[in-house]
Amino acid sequence: MEMLKKLPIEYVGELHQVRLINFSVEKEEVLPYLPKGLKTRDFHGRALISMVNVKLRNMRPDFVPKPLHFNYQHIGFRLLVDDAPYSNGAAKGIYFMRSFTDKALMVQGGSLLTNYRLEKANIRNKETDFELRQGESYLTYTLRDEPPAQVNQELQEMVGALDRAYSYINGELVRVQIMRERWPIEWVSCEGFKTNYFKTARFEGAFQVREVIHYHWLPPKPVVPCVS
Repeated sequence: MEMLKKLPIEYVGELHQVRLINFSVEKEEVLPYLPKGLKTRDFHGRALISMVNVKLRNMRPDFVPKPLHFNYQHIGFRLLVDDAPYSNGAAKGIYFMRSFTDKALMVQGGSLLTNYRLEKANIRNKETDFELRQGESYLTYTLRDEPPAQVNQELQEMVGALDRAYSYINGELVRVQIMRERWPIEWVSCEGFKTNYFKTARFEGAFQVREVIHYHWLPPKPVVPCVS
């Protein structure tokens, strides 16, 4: 069934209400998730996770008529990886450690056709409050529609440049390119960040995208190191 993930299918859709909640963890805590051949990107001696919380609308394979689209809310723990050897020296990659949705059908379909690693979870959105929960595991935060008093320019540059996702299919390292015309992330204040998904999680900063973003998720392609 892994071969289904290598089908040359391009997905198109819209990203609505994008929230990027960024936190760091000790590198040792994420190593069990990371396949051989990928390394964590260094963020002041720690690993960086950019959690995406987004409502996907009008999603479909590009050859499917628009009326047959699907919608769902996607939560993803995206680990920043050092993919400079595969990207001409520019690290712009992520690895989906775990992803969540509250739609069981999406979990089944996503497991067959993608490497999102989708899991079923309870997701609560109430105005500015958010909660992700699976049994005793949880992640919560509250956003305020204003920039924080202090910002980290390095964090904004790192997160703003992410545009490719890595995974392994049948033992082969592949990359999916994410195409979008714009990615205008802006700072937003975040309060009450708490989680027990990771023991060493430390909040680093949050962003939002106010616009609706049209994007293309290209088919996976094998990855080879760049030759200088």
